[in-house]
Amino acid sequence: VPPDPARGAYLYRTRCAVCHGAAGDGRGPASVQMHPPPRDLVEGEFRLRTTPSGSLPRPEDLFRTLTRGIRGTAMPPFAGLPSEDRWQLVYYVQSLSPRFEEEAPEAPVEIPPPPRRTPELVERGRLVYVAAGCVQCHGTDARGDGEATPTLKDSKGRPMRAADLTRRWKLKGGSRPEDIYRTFHTGLDGTPMPSYTDVLSERDSWALVYYVESLFLDAP
Repeated sequence: VPPDPARGAYLYRTRCAVCHGAAGDGRGPASVQMHPPPRDLVEGEFRLRTTPSGSLPRPEDLFRTLTRGIRGTAMPPFAGLPSEDRWQLVYYVQSLSPRFEEEAPEAPVEIPPPPRRTPELVERGRLVYVAAGCVQCHGTDARGDGEATPTLKDSKGRPMRAADLTRRWKLKGGSRPEDIYRTFHTGLDGTPMPSYTDVLSERDSWALVYYVESLFLDAP
């Protein structure tokens, strides 16, 4: 869809500014009531991406977030907006950060075909969960209450908690196996959740995916 700056500005002003602020700095009038707080769009730091840690998101990533919303936060889905309007919002969001003028998104993280899920692979995932340090933040029972919880902060120094992995709806990047794998390898920029690309092998990544799935207590 060709960019229409006037349309994008109107949509942002009427749909987004109340939370993200007129300037996109995350300080809209409703932001004081929100936890987690709205994203500072000027920084150009986005958690939900298909690109490696530190990279800008692709336009398709922003479009997906606008469409789906972010579970467990005040960011609603905008699937009811025509796709043309969602693209105008993507263009406008990109215009708020100088990063989009100076950098290009990296190639998406590759997600290989998953191996067959077996009890042995799930058990391997349990061992990886401990060895990779996941237990320190997410806790022994994976409820987001690990020993490091009191020290966890976002990139702006605000306290935050690790996700409760027993509740699939709290996984902001999605709870499908490929979504979980992607989150392990992209990380969540601006949070203590790092990328494990240089830490986990492909097999251990899938083992950890299946272990996390085994923790879910809520229905799909």
